[in-house]
Amino acid sequence: MSLPPIRLVASIVAAGVCALYAVVTVTLGQHVTARVAYARAAHEALSVARIARTGTVRPPLTVAPLLSMGSVVRVRTELERTYGRAVGRIGVVDRTLILGSGRHRAVVVPYKDADEWDIAGAVALGADVLRGVWTLSLIAGLAAMLACAQGVLAARRLAAGDAAGGHLSAAGACVALLLGSSVVIVRARLEILVASTAIGAASDGIRRLDPTAVPLPSQALATIGIFLVALAAVAAVLASVWMSSARRGWTHRRETWTAWTFLAPSALHMTVFTVIPLLFTLWVSFHDWDLLRDRKPFVGLANYREMIADPVFWTALKNTAIYALYVPVTMLLALGAALLLNRPMRGIRVLRAMVFIPTVVSFAAIAIVWQWMFNADYGLLNYILRSVGLNGVDWLGNPSTALLAVMIVSAWIQIGYQMIVYLAGLQGIPTTLYEAATLDGASRWQRFTRITVPLLRPTSVYLFVTGVIWSFQVFTLVYVMTEGGPVHSTDVLVYRIYQNAWEFRRMGYASAMSWFLFALLLALTITQWRILNRRVEHAA
Repeated sequence: MSLPPIRLVASIVAAGVCALYAVVTVTLGQHVTARVAYARAAHEALSVARIARTGTVRPPLTVAPLLSMGSVVRVRTELERTYGRAVGRIGVVDRTLILGSGRHRAVVVPYKDADEWDIAGAVALGADVLRGVWTLSLIAGLAAMLACAQGVLAARRLAAGDAAGGHLSAAGACVALLLGSSVVIVRARLEILVASTAIGAASDGIRRLDPTAVPLPSQALATIGIFLVALAAVAAVLASVWMSSARRGWTHRRETWTAWTFLAPSALHMTVFTVIPLLFTLWVSFHDWDLLRDRKPFVGLANYREMIADPVFWTALKNTAIYALYVPVTMLLALGAALLLNRPMRGIRVLRAMVFIPTVVSFAAIAIVWQWMFNADYGLLNYILRSVGLNGVDWLGNPSTALLAVMIVSAWIQIGYQMIVYLAGLQGIPTTLYEAATLDGASRWQRFTRITVPLLRPTSVYLFVTGVIWSFQVFTLVYVMTEGGPVHSTDVLVYRIYQNAWEFRRMGYASAMSWFLFALLLALTITQWRILNRRVEHAA
C-alpha cells in the first residue's frame, strides 16, 4: 500500500490545526463572555438584594432578566419550575450560585436578615452566556479559513520547489492567525473593561473575600491564554508546512520529527513552568498588580521609575554586592580544604563527608542553629569570646556585623560543595606533570602555581560564576536570621522582592525588581564568562 503524498498530509494537518484553533479560540473568548455575564448579574443582584431586605414588594428594574426574588422557598420553587430540576442549595450556602445549563443561566445571590445571621431570601437574575458567540465565531472562523488556505498553498508551493512563494504563504497563514487572535483579545479586554466600569470597580474592584461577589475575569490571563493558543497554532502550521519541503527527504523529516517527539515533554515542561511564568512577570511589571484587587491598571514604566528612585532598593543592591564578596574567599578556603583532603590517609572519606554535610542540610535549619550561635546573650561564639577575656558581639543586632554574620554562614555552607568540585579537578590532573616538574627541580609552591592553578582555572571559572549567581539570589538565610534588619543592613534584592510581592502585595513593583535582577545576573554572567574564559584559553 503506497503512502499518501507528503503535500496532502501537510495540507490535512494544517487544516486540522486551523479548525482546532478556531474552536479553542471561540471557547476561550466565550468563557470570558460568560464570566463577565456572571459578574454583572451578581453585582446587579447584590443591589436588588439590598432593596429586598427593606421589605419592598415591587421588584426594581434590572438590566438582566429578573427570574425570582423573595424568600428562599419562593426562589427555589420558581427556579425548579423554570429549569425542571431541584435547586436545593439555595439558602443553604452563603455564596453566589450559578444554576442551569445551556445558554441561559441563573445567578442566585442570597441575602441575610437584619441581624446578618440567617439567610432571609435570595435574588435570581438571568445571564446569557452565549451573547456575541456568532461574532466571535465569525472572527475566529475567518482567521482560521484564511490561515488554512495560505497553509495549503504554502505546502503546495514548497512541494513544487517554490521556496520563496511557500515562505510567503506560510507567513500569510501566521499573520492571519495572529491577527484573528488580536481581534479576539481586543474584544475580550474591552468587554472586561466595560463591565468593570459598569460595576464600579474603578476604586477597589470587586471584593475577592466577599462570598456573594463574582470577580471579573483577568484581562492578563485572558490575553495570555488566547495568545498562547495562537502561538501554538502558528508553530503547528509552520511544522506541517515544513513537512512538504521538496529540499528535505523523507528520512530527514522522520529523524527531525523523532527528535522533536523526544524533546517535546521537556520543552513543554520548560515552556509551561519557566517561559510562560517569565513572560507573565514581565507583563505584571507594567501593571499596578495587587492580588486582593480585581482591577490591575496598566502603569507602563512607572514601576521601573519608582525602582530607580527608591533608596531602599539601592541599599538592597549594595548589600547584595557586598554579600557576594564572600564567594572568592570561600573559593580559597575550599581549594585549601581540597588540597588537604586530596591525600591518602586513614579516614579521609569521613573527613570529606563531614566537610560536605552542610551543603545538603536544610538552609532553614542551618540558619536557626547559627542564629543561636550568634545570640548576643547566650550564643556559643560570645561564650568563647568571653571565656578568653573579650567582650561579646551583638552579631545580628549590630548593623555593622549583621551582614558579615550572614556571609560567614554562607561561606560555611558553600565550602563543602566547592571543596568537592575542586577535589574532582585536582584528581583529574595527571600525576606525571608533578613528577616531571619535581625532576626538573620545581618547588612545591612552583608546582602549585605553574601546574595546579592553571589547570584548575576552568573549575574556578565555573565555581566563581555559579557562586556569584547564587549569592545574588540569597533569601532563606536573611529571612530566617535577620529579616533584612537591623536598619536594612542585611536587606538584599531577593528579600526586597519577597517583601513587596507578599507583604506589601505590590506584585508589579516586585516583578520589575525581578527583571532588573535577571538582567543584572545575565550581564554579570556573560562578562565573567568572557573575561575568565579568555584567560583559560590563553592558559591552555
